[in-house]
Amino acid sequence: MKILTFGFLSLIAAIVLSLFLYFYARRRIRKEANNRIQVLVVSALSPFLALLWLVASLLIHVVISNLFAHQDSGLSPDPYVTLPNGYVLGSHNTYDGYIAAPGFKTDVPIAGPGYVRSIIDLQFSDGYFIGTQFDLKTSRMRNFVFDTRTQVFDASDINDSSNLASQGSEAGARCANSPVMDAWAAAETRAHNDANSYWKLYAQYRHHWPDYVLIVLITVGVVSIMLWVTKIWDTGLTTYVERK
Repeated sequence: MKILTFGFLSLIAAIVLSLFLYFYARRRIRKEANNRIQVLVVSALSPFLALLWLVASLLIHVVISNLFAHQDSGLSPDPYVTLPNGYVLGSHNTYDGYIAAPGFKTDVPIAGPGYVRSIIDLQFSDGYFIGTQFDLKTSRMRNFVFDTRTQVFDASDINDSSNLASQGSEAGARCANSPVMDAWAAAETRAHNDANSYWKLYAQYRHHWPDYVLIVLITVGVVSIMLWVTKIWDTGLTTYVERK
């Protein structure tokens, strides 16, 4: 939805800028200019060329992020990064934190061969993932340990008082009296603010150089289009002045 919204707003901006440049060119370029039609056409089309280059740059950015940085592009509803040990850390629909061993995929159970889902808090130390997850069966939080060397998963329930206290009194009461999915959503929402949230580990291992490449691509493309349009304009004005 966010991409569609930005795309729609960008298209509207391109249309408005195209009309402005077209009528501005009509006023500046005299009818006697040899390339008057070319200037008008180029002026009207340049915003759309810039928009197409923006789309192309974003597609290149997605490919670079996935193939070379081994992470999502930042535009995906399923963000993920690859940790130094090869494990993928991500979040399905930004509400289902997970880790998955190289070559493994997450499945329906919240824990299975090579993966753990429904993660809230997460730390990695000495080959172990240690954290808390939301148990959809009991609608409660529980601690877990995942050994990356043996892929053995072990979980233990958190007692009632700790469980409610860990979510805050208001959120804890809500989780205790709401349907399972509402409780899960509340736990995942507060995970963003936890000191040991899996989002902290996600941010720690996210590469930023693909974003810099995207900025360079957009800048080079837009500046090139502007220089091309400026050259066409200068040619039109120069031709007219010389003829006078």
